[in-house]
Amino acid sequence: MRTPLLHRLLGPVAALALAAPAMAQTPARYTLDTPIEQLMEDPVTLAWLDRHFPGLSERMRDPEVATIFAGVSIEGLAMDPDHGRALTPEVMAKLKASLETTLAKAAAAR
Repeated sequence: MRTPLLHRLLGPVAALALAAPAMAQTPARYTLDTPIEQLMEDPVTLAWLDRHFPGLSERMRDPEVATIFAGVSIEGLAMDPDHGRALTPEVMAKLKASLETTLAKAAAAR
């Protein structure tokens, strides 16, 4: 078996480091700072959103609402005086833990 030129020139570790960007990307790590529209693109985080914020994803599919809330995250909603009243620090901590648990379970299932 022939050793690739890059491997012979740089050594196995350096060649692997250079090849890493071409390898399969790991899924994005979602947080409460991730825009809601991005959370809606992943079936796992969409289900999480629907469980904790019933009706939100449906409303976000309305183009007018999506335009108003484009780029807004759950953290962003928490800071808004109108939308964030219920998102107290205690609730946000529970949401963070729930999201992390959901993502860990999804990763383990893969």
